[in-house]
Amino acid sequence: MLASPYLVPVVASAPLVGGGLAAVLVMAAGAAVAQPDAASPKSAVGQWRLTQVGGKVTCTLTLTGGAAVGGWEMRAPLACRGAFPPLRDVVAWSFDPQGQLQLSDAAGKRVVALAPAAAGAYETKAPDGKTWRLEPLGRPRPLTARERISGEYRLTSAAGQTCDLSLRADIFGRAGWATPGQCAPPWGQRGIAIWTLNGSRLTLMDHARKPVLVLKRGE
Repeated sequence: MLASPYLVPVVASAPLVGGGLAAVLVMAAGAAVAQPDAASPKSAVGQWRLTQVGGKVTCTLTLTGGAAVGGWEMRAPLACRGAFPPLRDVVAWSFDPQGQLQLSDAAGKRVVALAPAAAGAYETKAPDGKTWRLEPLGRPRPLTARERISGEYRLTSAAGQTCDLSLRADIFGRAGWATPGQCAPPWGQRGIAIWTLNGSRLTLMDHARKPVLVLKRGE
């Protein structure tokens, strides 16, 4: 969310390591470490047809670029959630490091992961034992820079001290606002309010634009 999608993003695979305080930033409750300067995840924003292979059940899911815990928002009509019971708790989508399209609940816990299949589709054996196939309706688009980085994150020091941050990006996705939530010392006293992204370096600053912490993508 940074996108990809702990400040632990809800979505790429390399950790951000900060100098001095040795901190890690990860999309809150996400399964992957934030990587703000990574290439956009595969094109996925748009409408998708979900079907039960060998059956007659089908419905339409909408994968959006809106921020959600552990990824981006997924929308589905109530009838769809009723036809596919495991979807009842799903609120978010993201890609895992293996390239699977995963659907997660409000706590960021993965409910189901669909592996790439032919013709841009994804398939999996769902928790109910049935095989699901997800196919794009039209041409899905990639996330914008703004969508990739906006989201909920957790900043964690080497000593385990955490600070929950809500990052919002400007239209270009290279700078924006940081709103602290629950923060343990020393984070709560540092006045984090602004962030900028320059290459692989993410800088967290206070209201006076004084740097509080600089993080860079690790090897």
